[in-house]
Amino acid sequence: MPQFTFYFAPGACSLASHIALEEAGVAFEPKPVALRKGEQMAPEYLALNPKGKVPLLLVDGKPLTENVAIINYLAKLYPAAGLLPSNDALAEAEALSLLAYCSAGLHPVMSRFFGPQRFCDLPDATANVVKLASEANAKNFAIIDKMLAGKDFILGTYSAVDGYLLVFWRWAQYHKLDLTAFPHYAALVERVMQRPAVQRVLAREQEAQAAIA
Repeated sequence: MPQFTFYFAPGACSLASHIALEEAGVAFEPKPVALRKGEQMAPEYLALNPKGKVPLLLVDGKPLTENVAIINYLAKLYPAAGLLPSNDALAEAEALSLLAYCSAGLHPVMSRFFGPQRFCDLPDATANVVKLASEANAKNFAIIDKMLAGKDFILGTYSAVDGYLLVFWRWAQYHKLDLTAFPHYAALVERVMQRPAVQRVLAREQEAQAAIA
């Protein structure tokens, strides 16, 4: 089996791939990256990932980036872990569609809360960027909540998509967004948080955050 080194930032979107690795039960070397200290822009890191972002998974020393790619790779390499559907082309495509929605739909909207000035540098524009982001995020969360109605997990049984969805709920909590309109999403998060693999990952990230601080 390949040798894995995993670069992540505590609290970042790399949590999705971090959970997938732990759920797969594979050995890997965790490498925390301090984003606020700019470690992702260090020359040695950029040599591995010129995007200057996390996650980054080294597979026998070869870089693999982006949550969607990393999760899909792990799902194919370890099908018994049930990270994504297998042996059903349509179900697999539906899962990839949700992963892509997480990456290209939910993430860009929530990024505006972390740095509104990066989206509009006009005077006094920050509040409006946050307002528009809040409205867009509520629409995204409503879509997810509706998809979860009557189900324990987004695909019926646990998958890596559920781990990815945890990322955005935690970000919304961090920014103190009103989440009362999304009870099915809230219930999903409770179930995901109870998983031993998720608890191990969150403990590791908390440890890493303390070390960075």
